[in-house]
Amino acid sequence: MSNNEFEYYSEGSNDTFDFKELFSKYLRYWPIILLSMVVFGAAAYFFNQTQPSEYKVSGKLLIEEDMQRGNILNLTNMPQDYNNTLINKMANDGHQLKSYNLANEVLDMMDFDVEYYEEGTFKDQEIYQSSPIKVEVDWNHPQLTENKFKIEWKSADNFVLSYISPEYTLDTPSDGKLTPIEINTTPKAFPFNRWIETAHARIKVIPIDTKAPGSIKVTLRNRKSLLAQYTGENLTIAPMDAMSSILNISLITTVPEKGADYVNKLLETFLDNSLEEKNLQARKTVDFIDNQINGVSDTLSTIENKLQSFRSKNKTYNIGTEGSSIFQKITELESELNQETFKNDYYKNLQSYLSREDYSDIILPSGIGIEDPILNKLIQDLILLQSERSQYLATQTASAPNVKEVSKKIEDLNKSINEVLKNTINNSDRLVSSLQNRLYKLESEFKKLPSTEQDLLRIQRSFTLNENIYTFLMQRRAEAAISMVSTTAPDKIMESAKPSYIPLPLKPLTNYIIGIALGFILPVLIISIMIFTNVKIKDKKELEAKLNNPVLTSVGHNSNKNNLVVLNKNKSSIAEAFRSLRTNLTFIVPKEEKITIAITSSIAGEGKSFTSMNLASAYSIAEKKTILVGCDLHKPKLFNDFKVSNAVGLSTYLSKQVNDVNAVIQKSPFPNLDLMVAGPTPPNPAELLIGAQFETMIEELKEKYDVIIFDTPPIGLTSETLAVLKMVNVTLCVIRHNYSNRSFIEDINNLKDKKGFRNIYTVFNDVPSKELNYGGYGYGYYSDDKNKSGMINKIFKGGRGRAAV
Repeated sequence: MSNNEFEYYSEGSNDTFDFKELFSKYLRYWPIILLSMVVFGAAAYFFNQTQPSEYKVSGKLLIEEDMQRGNILNLTNMPQDYNNTLINKMANDGHQLKSYNLANEVLDMMDFDVEYYEEGTFKDQEIYQSSPIKVEVDWNHPQLTENKFKIEWKSADNFVLSYISPEYTLDTPSDGKLTPIEINTTPKAFPFNRWIETAHARIKVIPIDTKAPGSIKVTLRNRKSLLAQYTGENLTIAPMDAMSSILNISLITTVPEKGADYVNKLLETFLDNSLEEKNLQARKTVDFIDNQINGVSDTLSTIENKLQSFRSKNKTYNIGTEGSSIFQKITELESELNQETFKNDYYKNLQSYLSREDYSDIILPSGIGIEDPILNKLIQDLILLQSERSQYLATQTASAPNVKEVSKKIEDLNKSINEVLKNTINNSDRLVSSLQNRLYKLESEFKKLPSTEQDLLRIQRSFTLNENIYTFLMQRRAEAAISMVSTTAPDKIMESAKPSYIPLPLKPLTNYIIGIALGFILPVLIISIMIFTNVKIKDKKELEAKLNNPVLTSVGHNSNKNNLVVLNKNKSSIAEAFRSLRTNLTFIVPKEEKITIAITSSIAGEGKSFTSMNLASAYSIAEKKTILVGCDLHKPKLFNDFKVSNAVGLSTYLSKQVNDVNAVIQKSPFPNLDLMVAGPTPPNPAELLIGAQFETMIEELKEKYDVIIFDTPPIGLTSETLAVLKMVNVTLCVIRHNYSNRSFIEDINNLKDKKGFRNIYTVFNDVPSKELNYGGYGYGYYSDDKNKSGMINKIFKGGRGRAAV
């Protein structure tokens, strides 16, 4: 291995992604991330303080299996599990409890469309059933809803109305539209107990307890927003457990008493509706029979009067033995024929309903005395399935799977009932025809009786027939009425809702989690953008991984006004960095050799002159005869820091204005350190540095000095620097922290890989003090570094001051 390379250094970069290194980049910003999390957490806290506390109230409903629907025929060829009626009933009842129709019915009975609030420090507290005033609203008039207005009073006679929110929702009953509207009106006084009508409101304020001056905020709620609140995510319906048929009805509310009242009223209304639905068939039967009875009653009364009149007129009160026998037979046949005709008409009407798929007016055959077990069971199942379908449609569309499944069952059941009806109607028609023929034969015997007796028997027959029909209908009506009165709701309330005054922690906790998460994610996101879009070199490990040469030292940020840190602040961390650099160079060039060092950079401002001056200073205080040569003929700089003249220098010698090199060498104010400044800027600096005169000068300087340091122009801006690099033992390329672009690394690598320079090394300049570590000691260990910056600056910035350039 050449003596120009460190033995521990191997060429080639490591392209493996280092997660630990990436994590360390984020870790540097931990104070900012922590501060952001604290700020967002505090914001979440204040946000929670402005939000009303939420409470959970619950009631329990016991779902009992309806035995009537327990044996519904399986006509769908689906697995029998689909007919688990109790599970289906629980699901149906759950949907109905969350339906808009039921909620709308409950809200009609509750006074929830006006909310009263007591003003608080962070938030307004809703008052329920204890407001000092009551506001009546004319909902047939347009109203301003969904935001608060204020009512203030100083006496019991009048009040001041003021709209305190900039925007409201105008509820227009004529078209049902909700329109956002801005209100900007001045407060106005109105009397109590009188209707106030404006273009956007019609209300009446009734005082309840207004003896003392006070104020209250009021919000009018439109029905759409109330329905969304009481049927949305705030209301949950769920089974208590897998082994029971108990539904738990839970409501999230900001007022526990109000929530409990709603849940209880919801359960009561649900049970009332269930009972109403269960009694529907009995009521239909009663109504149908009542209509029949009305007609029969009138006819019976007319015939009865006619019979009495005939007997009085003809002095005939008794029927002979032969006539009595014929009368009895005819009466029995007519009664039988009338009942069968009644059934036949029912069958044909039922067939008509089925063909139209109109199931709303169908009544059970058993309700009117038709004891056909098969037909009764089929009609009962059809009515139950139609009711189940209606419950689904209250919350779902016709294309929903549940609705489709029930519709398929109804369709199959309709076909089955039609098949049964065809046979039943045929049998009924034959029976009616047979009875009519038998009655016709008896009529021929009846005609043999005397005319007066025939007339009496005709009237008596008509009276007896209608009387039997009337008795039959009254009996059926009584049975239907008893069934309706004795029916109870299919389900029952197991536990009423009670107010709970323990706030739910979930929403505030969620806000804290979201706030702290945002406080973490946002700065991390910004830092990620900074890291992955950054083109500046900030990390030494990244620099070392991409360079094909070693980084000999890291120089800290110079917070002094003077660039001669090694000479003026010898106990500082920067001075230690240059001593470390001096030591590392002894491993590259043997002590017995004269060392020539060229210091360059990619562009101006990276700190090559600063490095040149302080490295020369480090050698001089080590009693090495050192000369610093300013080779940057484009932009001379060294003379300012050393307070010497730039009248003569390197340009003077190379242009042969002076033949003796010693004539352009100046003594510095410090021992063992001489200077050759750049001198006046020539018109052809590049040609001067690549000439033979420069090479001769180096040989002359080697005879006199132990260390020769050349402050060269940037390699990225001038061409002559490469000529200087060929004549030295060591080339130091300066990279400045957060200033040099990453592309400069490739420029330095090219010097070695493509230009053939084997003695290239790097100095990492202007590194923040918090990232430095010299021999295990951090920033502040050196006495000249103490009290340089405050703790906050050390944490966030690593100190401020002049750049090390």
